[in-house]
Order: sequence, then C-alpha cells, then structure tokens
Amino acid sequence: MINRDFGAMAEAQEVMAHLRVLRQELLSSSVDPNTDRERSGLTGPQVSVVTHLVLNGPATVTDLARELHLSHSTTSGIVDRLEIRGLVRRVQDEQDRRYTLISVTGIVEDYVRELDTGPFGRLTAALQRATPEQRQTIRDGLALLRTLLQ
Repeated sequence: MINRDFGAMAEAQEVMAHLRVLRQELLSSSVDPNTDRERSGLTGPQVSVVTHLVLNGPATVTDLARELHLSHSTTSGIVDRLEIRGLVRRVQDEQDRRYTLISVTGIVEDYVRELDTGPFGRLTAALQRATPEQRQTIRDGLALLRTLLQ
C-alpha cells in the first residue's frame, strides 16, 4: 500500500502554480526575452556567462565554471566564442599575472545600462519595493526549495 501525503501533493501543486505565474509575470513585458535572445544569437550558457560577469565583475574561467556549475572546458569554449564576437575580453590579472580575467566589453556594458525592462529589470524593481526582511525571506525560501529538490 502506497502512503500518499495529499497535503504535500496539494502544496506542491500550489507551488507549481506560483512558479508558473511568476514566470509569466517576469516574462510579460514589452520586450520578449526569447526574441531578444534569438536576435542576439547567444545560447543560454553564453547569456549566463555574460550576466555573471556583468553582475559580479571580471572572473577567471575557473571561477566562472564553479559559479555556473559548468565544466572548465565548457566554460572556456563559451568564453572563446564570446571573445570572437567581441562581447568579452581576456586580460592578465594585474594583482597576480599568473591569472587571466574575463570581463565584458563596452558593447555589453552599454547594452546593460540601457536595460530597464525584461525579466531581470522587472524582478529588480519588485525587490526594490520589498523590505530587507521580505527580500531575505524570498531568497531563503528559494534557496531552501532548491536544496530540497536536489
């Protein structure tokens, strides 16, 4: 006999409904992120690398791989392709010349400065309206859900 926890099943259904609505809300703007991404020709992992660099500043390939949960070789290939397109550059670390840092180019910096719509902008605006306690509750809840799903 299978022991089913119908309360947990109902809660899972509610969480999924919230996630669907959140996704729709974040993606519903005058800018269609899928069209924008298709127009740019960037893959999802390439967008992740560029976004990470924009938000966190220059990083080594090793750091990017670790933060984005990708292999070093995959990350290196992504950086190579972004560098060919002129979206990132490799620069020797002035603090420790053994390392090469990856950073975004002016093209990306200009584009990011112009962004105020789209999913990231909508989420940022919503979080700006929240109290620090509410923001922490949101981050804690999402982190807990990720941990439980792993």
